[in-house]
Amino acid sequence: MFALVCFLIMLPMIFSVPLLYVGMLPHSRQQPALLSMSSALMVAIACWVVFGNDLAFGTNLLQADSFSALLNGLVQMDFYLYAIAMLIGTVVAFKHSRYFLVFVPVWTALVYCPLAHWLWADGGWLQQLGALDFSGGIVVHLTAGLTSLVLARALVRSQEAIAANDFRADYAATIMILVGWLGFNLAPVGSLNAQALQVLVKTLVAVMAAMAGWSWSVYRRTRQVSLGDLLNGVLCGLVTSTALVGYVGAGAMAVVAVVSGGLCQTAVVKMQQTKRYYDAVDSFAINAVGGLTGVVGLILVRLVTREDGVRFAGVELLAVFVAIILTVVGTVLAQAAAHVSETGLSRWLAHDRQRLDLRKEKNL
Repeated sequence: MFALVCFLIMLPMIFSVPLLYVGMLPHSRQQPALLSMSSALMVAIACWVVFGNDLAFGTNLLQADSFSALLNGLVQMDFYLYAIAMLIGTVVAFKHSRYFLVFVPVWTALVYCPLAHWLWADGGWLQQLGALDFSGGIVVHLTAGLTSLVLARALVRSQEAIAANDFRADYAATIMILVGWLGFNLAPVGSLNAQALQVLVKTLVAVMAAMAGWSWSVYRRTRQVSLGDLLNGVLCGLVTSTALVGYVGAGAMAVVAVVSGGLCQTAVVKMQQTKRYYDAVDSFAINAVGGLTGVVGLILVRLVTREDGVRFAGVELLAVFVAIILTVVGTVLAQAAAHVSETGLSRWLAHDRQRLDLRKEKNL
């Protein structure tokens, strides 16, 4: 029942991400973007049920009859869907829904499933080496953020004015994400026990510390802090917590989250200033930078507190390196496949439209 509750409270979190992201886009693109993100999530659900969980964890959800196997597959689906929601936000204002019909399945098969298997599945080679990733700092957030960076390179910054979003919608969406994230971080614990309550406390510590780090970084630069800065700090703290919340104490969690808040806010500013990348929803700056900061924080804590810290650092850095290479290569291939299919379909539709127009002219 514990895992089922985690699964259920994560679902509203996942579908709050599109609501939060579309507010960062020009008004004319918001409704089409919300449609495309919803379509991409539906495609992702189909991918996970049909082949994703089978590739990652060896259980076909369409054929499984074990309660524990089905429940584990559904919980893992939530982790996967959150990665999809974050990375799709980067390109959703520029791509038609049919783009995601190819990109999502290919990315799932080439990037997410292999890495999830290697780090989280029993027998995964990175797991056997001793690599750790409590609730997705590498598997979910580093991959999603790096994917956003690859996708952002092909985008041109919009010249449309971005109207101020309803701050109440942003606030409500962020609170839904915060509540759902408690299930996100609790799910790996497996049951309601002392560790679960410790994870809850440390998640909240990460949120408050990252808000402080983010706000201080903003204040030093602008001498004012907005509601949006506080909400971004919440997201940064949640992302940072995923790599290490189950492995370190509250004090270490606070230090890492404060640093992450400052780093992520700086990364957001740098990404907004560059002309080489356009990531409208700051997915790379928050997810990849936040997730990686959490991993580095875990390495440093282990170096100080454990005798095998040096060996662990090597294994964890290997996992990060593998994740980076796999994500970049897999995303480039998925992007190419989606572009080819989208271009081919567009040509076919244009040709079919011309044929129908010729028929009409002949009939006239």
